[in-house]
Amino acid sequence: MLPHESDTAARRTLLTVSVAAAITTMDITIVNVALAAIAADLSATLPQLQWMVNAYPLLFAALLLVGGSVSDRLGRRRIFVAGVVLFTIGSLLCGVAPAPGVLIAGRAVQGIGGALIFAPALPLLAAAYPGQRRNAAMGVFSATAAVSAAIAPLVGGALVSSLGWRSIFLVNLLPGAFVLFGALRWLPASGRQAGRRLDLAGAVLGVLLLGTVNLAVISGADEGWTRPVTLVAAGVAVVALVLFVATEHRTADPMLQLALFRIRAFTGVSVLSFLTRAVGFGTMPYLVLWLQGMLGYSPLQAGLQLSALSVAIVGGSLVVARLQHRYGTRAVVVAGFVAICGGYLLVARVGAESTWLVVLPGLLLIGAGMGLLFAPLMGISVSVVPPQQAGMASGTANAFFPLGTAVGAAVFGAVLAGRVGSGLSDDAVRSVGVSGQTATEVRELASAGRFTDLPPEVAMLARVAFVDGLATVAWVAAGAAAVGVAVALATVPSGRDRPAVAAGRASTNADVRAPDGGD
Repeated sequence: MLPHESDTAARRTLLTVSVAAAITTMDITIVNVALAAIAADLSATLPQLQWMVNAYPLLFAALLLVGGSVSDRLGRRRIFVAGVVLFTIGSLLCGVAPAPGVLIAGRAVQGIGGALIFAPALPLLAAAYPGQRRNAAMGVFSATAAVSAAIAPLVGGALVSSLGWRSIFLVNLLPGAFVLFGALRWLPASGRQAGRRLDLAGAVLGVLLLGTVNLAVISGADEGWTRPVTLVAAGVAVVALVLFVATEHRTADPMLQLALFRIRAFTGVSVLSFLTRAVGFGTMPYLVLWLQGMLGYSPLQAGLQLSALSVAIVGGSLVVARLQHRYGTRAVVVAGFVAICGGYLLVARVGAESTWLVVLPGLLLIGAGMGLLFAPLMGISVSVVPPQQAGMASGTANAFFPLGTAVGAAVFGAVLAGRVGSGLSDDAVRSVGVSGQTATEVRELASAGRFTDLPPEVAMLARVAFVDGLATVAWVAAGAAAVGVAVALATVPSGRDRPAVAAGRASTNADVRAPDGGD
């Protein structure tokens, strides 16, 4: 192949995988601004809305690691194409869903497809861009994903306001078709690797573990923590965790190399990656319900208001490298979590008569903090492990990002539902003389942000209960960010102690076994 032909092929590969990264990353959060419209159109409850948010990142996170092993074994282009097909089919299913259950199923299919797209994307780029050009290509890919996640609320709001909530899913069909064309025509075929075993047991147990944890949290908040479904889900989650750890420890070629967690900095960055998404994006569905359901803003207006968070994320990302060079990695990561903590303390001031401007300073601080965290955490994940483990380490850290979003949404949803339930107790609802609706129905409508469906006599009581719940969510998120500060201080390298980091790598080479094969 001539040099100019090689350059053209590389650029086409970059274009294909970057468009794929844009649509798969955007769909993690774009659904948030559509929740109020979906709830009204499909009569969805808060638990159903939580599953609509969580089904995608849960499957995405659980299958991201095994997706890399599958692509190594069966061929990266083949798995990438399969992921594009599944993601596009899932988007279509969501777009035509007649009921909440169908929409949740479509989100799950999207999540499976997204994992199969993302897992081979970086290896495909690495093969197309050798040498120093690889860093620039990786930068374009990462920036595309970051910007897509940041602008998702604004894009989603515009689509919902102009074309309806179904358009946020159907809009994926055209870029999905383009990516499929590009993958089949431009991406190089890769052969299968012998000697690699697929960790199917680990994948199944991982999905079971994440799904049952999510079910336990959601059902506990909705039906009670002592109800059979909650206890059974929690019990299955514990068993799945034990079996997952045992399986990954014994498997010759595991989905998750548990020995990596013997490295203190890697364990710390995994926890911090999880917390970053949990506190950064896990609260967003409930802010959207407040903006649209309670304050009455349109999806477009809500997207514009949440764009303050997106702008701040981009701003933090633009200065993080300079700050990291000047002050060190640990100081920057600590500053990021301090900013998030402070932002949520400002959000916690929200009251029943507040406008959206009350949360604006908090959103700016939260976004700036997140912008300071993404790049350093990814850099740490690959810099503190043996070089032959960098790929698995990067995949593990990537998996904790969507996992944090899903678990954060579930936990904060449980906090909100519990506080709303306390404020709208049976006695409280009866005291305002509500007729025609039970207290349970009032709680379900208020938790889902469907205030227009509530009778007038209970509207103010419901508003107070909801904002009390939102303020409690903000306090819990601030506490989680404070935990992030402590973990960062205890585990993150300063960024200046290069010999110590190198020694840490050397000390773990004997403990962390390199996988066979791979790029």
